[in-house]
Amino acid sequence: MIVLIEPFSVLLVDGNALKIERVNDEVFGGFCKCGGRMVQKGWVGERILVSECEKCWRVEALFFNGKKLVSRKEVWVVYRQNMEEFLRELLSPAELEAVSRKAKNVPYNYNAFSRAKKKLEEINLNVDEVMELLR
Repeated sequence: MIVLIEPFSVLLVDGNALKIERVNDEVFGGFCKCGGRMVQKGWVGERILVSECEKCWRVEALFFNGKKLVSRKEVWVVYRQNMEEFLRELLSPAELEAVSRKAKNVPYNYNAFSRAKKKLEEINLNVDEVMELLR
């Protein structure tokens, strides 16, 4: 699964968090399966293009080898509103509760928080930035 975490401009590919360079203009990003025009959201280096359809709002990652398109995959977009849903997929219930409680400055399970922090760091996400979104 490929995940775009909008608040951090990060694309998770194979468990690695890759920083996206945003495209501010409406630059052509291919054609969607629905027939709509895709607009570039950003690039990861010169190998991965993230585009969004103007018609159906589908987001896809297009993988390139030089100038040749190798593959395209659908992307799950995580916004601030569904960050907790994403964390439920990544963390255990106890770990999610610990991160959430620490973000709200209430007593929390230190061991569960430590495990959650380790999992987030393994995919190059900063636990402090994640907690900021949960407040």
